[in-house]
Amino acid sequence: MNTRISSNSKKPPHNGTKPDKLGRKLALLQDVENLKKKLRHEENVHRALQRAFHRPLGALPRLPPYLPQYTLELVAEVAVLEEEVVRLEEKVVNFRQEAAHISSSTTPCHEHDSASKHKHSRASSQSEFDSGSSLSRIASSRKFMSLESSSKPPQNDRALAFDTERNSTSKSLPVKKHCSTEGGGDVESEANRTSQDVLNCLISIFVRMSSSRRKTMDLSSLACSKESTFRDPYFNSNELKKRDVGAYKHLYEIEARQVDQKYRANAAFLIRRLRILLDKLASLKLDGLSHHQKLAFWINIYNSCVMNGFLQEGIPESPETTVVQMQKATIRVGGFVLNALTIEHLILRLPYHLNYTCTKSTRNDEKDICRTLGLEWSEPLVTFALSSGSWSCPALRVYTASQIESELEAAKKAYLQAAVGISAASNKLVVPKLLEWYLLDFAKEMDALLDWICLQLPDELRNEAVQCLGSKDKGPVSELVEVKPYNFSFRYLVHR
Repeated sequence: MNTRISSNSKKPPHNGTKPDKLGRKLALLQDVENLKKKLRHEENVHRALQRAFHRPLGALPRLPPYLPQYTLELVAEVAVLEEEVVRLEEKVVNFRQEAAHISSSTTPCHEHDSASKHKHSRASSQSEFDSGSSLSRIASSRKFMSLESSSKPPQNDRALAFDTERNSTSKSLPVKKHCSTEGGGDVESEANRTSQDVLNCLISIFVRMSSSRRKTMDLSSLACSKESTFRDPYFNSNELKKRDVGAYKHLYEIEARQVDQKYRANAAFLIRRLRILLDKLASLKLDGLSHHQKLAFWINIYNSCVMNGFLQEGIPESPETTVVQMQKATIRVGGFVLNALTIEHLILRLPYHLNYTCTKSTRNDEKDICRTLGLEWSEPLVTFALSSGSWSCPALRVYTASQIESELEAAKKAYLQAAVGISAASNKLVVPKLLEWYLLDFAKEMDALLDWICLQLPDELRNEAVQCLGSKDKGPVSELVEVKPYNFSFRYLVHR
């Protein structure tokens, strides 16, 4: 097996040549990770600018707020100037039509010349006044438009040379101000707010249905100093060497034995509110959502779909029942009736630009879902955001369009810190089955996946993982790694 990565450990390996070699590999892998992030950023900017180049005249595009401020200001100014040019050229056409009409009249030549000069003088004065007004509007609106991120991207000189023939015959289209932007600055659309309300309502219902007024269980209260009382979110206390599970020790736990249908009356008001919210969800208009708005929206809808299925069908009594109910759960969104598997694999995991690569056996309705509702590009980190109510699932939380990138990054790191550890019995690195299932989203093979995992871990756990992997160089993966089986028993870990 290839040499494993390392970090600055307080306990260096006995071989004096190892620390430098492993340290260099860690640094190189970190550089690769940073370059990948930079590449994703550049690809996102390219897509945003590409969409802007193909917009209809007069419609202002949405640009990502993570572009440099001077770029946003420049493209906002260009967009306003473009609209002003079209308006002024339209006036020129009108003046030419009036001049042609006057020249065809019976007015004497000297009177005609005088009238023409008078009209020309008035037109010039008016044009200068309009131009001055437009420049003041540009200066005052520059900041506003950059905040709106509704502007035309910078173009080269050739692109800025407008097609006079086209513009002279076109009407100045009304400016459409979008309420959203691409990237981390997205505002919460009505669809996003509704998805958040639905999921928050469902979480509150399950909390109120918990028995003995034990609404939730704070794992941090169980993380005591004694080994016998330490509670691990994904393992028995004696399976792994004790470690800090990070944010997961502060989560609330909802298990099958806690939820009782007898306590449904405690949530009667919330259940009525849920019906209203689901009706609103069914009639939503999903047009015009940005990539980040779609991403946050559909993550919340997937988690709501599964959770609502458990509410309707009852808490499953066995792992097999959990899987069946999860697959049967459906939800109506914007006129579509969708199940959880469709949302996950046709909307969230299959990007929009791949909808034409579906096999011939793919049904037309599935292709329509990809084309109409799917993301513009894939986002592997949804793996750490989707919760199907199983014991091994990542924690459940409500996602927002404005913070979706940082929220997904935090979800990834928190899950890996809680679900990865060192086996107490075999001294192997234990990784969750979830990562093996979606290995190709993060690496090309298991060796590379292990390197990627180590880069995501906090320093102390990373050092332990590196030492564990480096202690058996060039051995088969089975001697280094233990994959934790997936547990389908019902449970929710909830951020509150």
